[in-house]
Amino acid sequence: MDNKRSISSYFEGVFQNIDIILNNDFYSDKYNLNQVKDKVKKWYSSYNKTKSLKSINPEELKELELEITDFFAQYVATEPIEKNYSERLSYDFGELEEYWEKEMLGEKIDE
Repeated sequence: MDNKRSISSYFEGVFQNIDIILNNDFYSDKYNLNQVKDKVKKWYSSYNKTKSLKSINPEELKELELEITDFFAQYVATEPIEKNYSERLSYDFGELEEYWEKEMLGEKIDE
């Protein structure tokens, strides 16, 4: 049985975790997450139209990675294990990056 998640599920995971974080008082430093969400939404919209992850500019992808990594580093040690939303956000985004890299290297990515 293959439990492989779809690319769309990783995008949805990013959005879901950002929404939870934005509405949770535990996380105080979250002002950049709205910008992250907007940029990932544009990337997802493009992916839905083209079925390709290549549409995002590599510099923009790096910026998103840094924002998410910084957020993760700030909260991973203190957030409750059962509510590890920064870790979940980092994981889902990391999977999207990995798929992007594979596609950029010429690998065919199936939804």
